[in-house]
Amino acid sequence: MTSSLKRLFRPCPVSLAFPATVALGYFSGFWQGAIDLGTHRGRLCLALGVLYSVLGAIDFIFLRDHLGGKATALYLLVQGCLLIAVLATSRVSAEMFFCALPLAVALVTLLAPAAALSWVAILYAMTVAASGHYRGMGSVAPFALSTLPAFGFVVIFTRIAMREQSARARAESLSAEVEKLAVIQERNRLAREIHDSLGHYLTTIHVQLEAARAIHATEPARALEAVGKAQDLARDALVEVRRSVGALRADWDPAPLGARMGELAASADGWGTAVSMEVLGEPRILAPAVEHALFRSTQEGLTNVRKHAKARSAQVVLDYTDPGRVCVCVTDDGRGAAGQSAGIGLAGIRERIGALEGRVAAETQPGGGFRLKVEIPA
Repeated sequence: MTSSLKRLFRPCPVSLAFPATVALGYFSGFWQGAIDLGTHRGRLCLALGVLYSVLGAIDFIFLRDHLGGKATALYLLVQGCLLIAVLATSRVSAEMFFCALPLAVALVTLLAPAAALSWVAILYAMTVAASGHYRGMGSVAPFALSTLPAFGFVVIFTRIAMREQSARARAESLSAEVEKLAVIQERNRLAREIHDSLGHYLTTIHVQLEAARAIHATEPARALEAVGKAQDLARDALVEVRRSVGALRADWDPAPLGARMGELAASADGWGTAVSMEVLGEPRILAPAVEHALFRSTQEGLTNVRKHAKARSAQVVLDYTDPGRVCVCVTDDGRGAAGQSAGIGLAGIRERIGALEGRVAAETQPGGGFRLKVEIPA
């Protein structure tokens, strides 16, 4: 409740404009001697104006959005009564009609457009009638013509301000949504990085240790060799993690793509699947994002070969022959599509390559085996 009251009376342009406009009307009354504090009527007029201004300092937007229609109607009724009393005790002298203008702002802010326009018209007619009553009927027409632009300006300006505020709130909401989507996109990218970088190595290490466990009793030398290779892969995985962190920090200068992919193929070679690497065409400098995507695609392709293909051999081809594109192909002679995973790995490749306007083809070859082909404009 305390928090609501603080928000209700928080400073805002409308809150400050209301008492400021009322003060301007009273200043003209004091300046022209229309309000005399030495009289009971003058003191009562000032007290009513102070109360009217204090209630006018309420945040209209908060009132409309959080306190409901009954509270809004009660507020407008009380303020309307106070305005009538202010106009009556001041006899609408000097420029005291200014006191009606901020209530017109409140009506436009709190009510629907059609209802607001109707009530502002009633407020205008009431002010003109009060002026005619205290100043004489001969003053009605001049007073009505002189105050009409002021009421019209208040209504139009308030509507414009409300639209601007609504547009700003919408823009802030969209900005927050964009920021949220950017965070989600970054999380997805990091998830792909973790999967692509560590998944390959952990899968290969698992295969090596599983093989060592299977043959340690009959072929201890080969088992020890497998354990040693798993240890080397673990070390390579640690290097890859550091390399990925460096890439994320954008302060890492990577080795040539062909050399990195050659090391990747060499680390995957052996224990049931012979992996070879070939570079076609003249290597050229690529954008870091393109090199990273090609490397991760190759890594995922070899991981799938190791996990699913049951292949005797696999080949990695890095093709620079097309001047407008760079292509990486990972092929094997295994079980084809039946042995390949359609899980997060290939989905991550498609997302990564799609972001670079590239193409991914994953299909069974006519002669058997599986082929993963990635092309990126470069």
